[in-house]
Amino acid sequence: MQWEEVRRTYPDQYVKLQILAAHTEGNTKFIDEVTLIRAIQDPKEATKELLQSKDGVIVSHTANDELKIEIRTLRGLRETCNMAMSMEQPTFTDEQKKRMTSVIFKDDGVMSQLRQAQKDRKDGISTYSDSEEEFAQLLKEVGNEI
Repeated sequence: MQWEEVRRTYPDQYVKLQILAAHTEGNTKFIDEVTLIRAIQDPKEATKELLQSKDGVIVSHTANDELKIEIRTLRGLRETCNMAMSMEQPTFTDEQKKRMTSVIFKDDGVMSQLRQAQKDRKDGISTYSDSEEEFAQLLKEVGNEI
């Protein structure tokens, strides 16, 4: 089912959808085909369903012209950390960097994103970076924690 068909059939309401096909352009995943799981009348229930969604299930409102998802990657996290370290701050020793890295990779949210990126990579979707070598190096640095 195309998004336009969902919008016509269920005007001005929330819908829970399973993504069947999508394509990525830059940092945006455009949803090409979906199947309706159910319509949701209550906005609070829609929010709850959205927060619990996983494995290609999304919740959206049919007032949206397009069905798309912004892809956020760990790469941004690493770049932000690198920028923060280089902005007129003291230089960190290798030992301090190792300790910070250890703390970052003990965070459940970071590890969850990394596991998802690894699964996506196996499925042929590159959400972390375009470089196989860079991603492999990150996994090597993290070790067996994921």
